[in-house]
Amino acid sequence: MTSSNQTVLCRYSYDPLDRLASSMPTGQAGIQRFYQKNRLATEIQGALRRTVFQHDDLLLAQQRRVDGALETTLLATDQQRSVLQLVDKAGTEPIAYSSYGHHPAESGLTSLLGFNGECRDPVTGHYLLGNGYRAYNPVLMRFNSPDSLSPFGEGGLNAYGYLGGDPIGFVDESGHVPMPTLKYLANKAYLPGALHLKAGVRKADLAPEKRIPCQVPQ
Repeated sequence: MTSSNQTVLCRYSYDPLDRLASSMPTGQAGIQRFYQKNRLATEIQGALRRTVFQHDDLLLAQQRRVDGALETTLLATDQQRSVLQLVDKAGTEPIAYSSYGHHPAESGLTSLLGFNGECRDPVTGHYLLGNGYRAYNPVLMRFNSPDSLSPFGEGGLNAYGYLGGDPIGFVDESGHVPMPTLKYLANKAYLPGALHLKAGVRKADLAPEKRIPCQVPQ
């Protein structure tokens, strides 16, 4: 293929921390991204500004501002941060994905974040994991580029594989290393509630701790 047959759809720029800072889709206004605690917080494209509100890792709401008009939408998510329902003054909007995160473009997705709480690239429909490190294609169910930690490091033998073929039991925020879902929750502040709800066990139902008396020789 010669260069005359190639068309540039979008140009991407990164900040000194290797995070996606901006993109320039052909024929559209440029998109700027801003982060807080290494998570996407605000995206600006022309007159459109979308801001995500979250507490620690819990997604709460999205604020959308266009030419002074302000809209606030509540976000209902699962334990892996996938946005499953939008709630605003007009009502509710359910969102469904395939097991690997595919969401048809024609069905619309007004939320800035989607599957596993990740932002989908508006040009390709791919999720740019690790704040832009690697593009994940939910249709092909694999990454577009190899993992720099593969095949002998933590990336695993399959340099293009996504979550080891188990998108329910694993999560991958960095685009590098799949992490078991329960371990992912264990690193978050809401582990006890998440585990108790999942297992149907309350702390009060657990057997009391048994102590073995220790005798000290005279």
